[in-house]
Amino acid sequence: MLGLLNKGQQTYLNRMLIVTLILLFLIFTCKFLVNYIKKIRTGDPNESNLTYWMFSYDFKPTNKEWIPEDKTLLQRKRNRNALVFVLYINAFLIFLTFNSFIAHLLDIIVNRQFTYPV
Repeated sequence: MLGLLNKGQQTYLNRMLIVTLILLFLIFTCKFLVNYIKKIRTGDPNESNLTYWMFSYDFKPTNKEWIPEDKTLLQRKRNRNALVFVLYINAFLIFLTFNSFIAHLLDIIVNRQFTYPV
């Protein structure tokens, strides 16, 4: 099939294949991060499976007076916050890569120089 395409079309399809592979990698990474963040527990009573995407400081404290937290709990919260930050970065990269994929796809559809080898 690739023998029927000219050099410009082959490089364009190669770029689209690379974008597709990057998009699949980012989606699988996102799924893994979500499952891992849901699985780990820091010991914070506010966290649940529905609030996995929130940072630990997004929760409003129930009592008004400040009580210092345990050092290990703070370390686990920091680690979880870092994973949530990576999840946000991953979601942003998925957004950018998906937009690039759609732009490539629309360019193939609209461009009249591209002919489907039948």
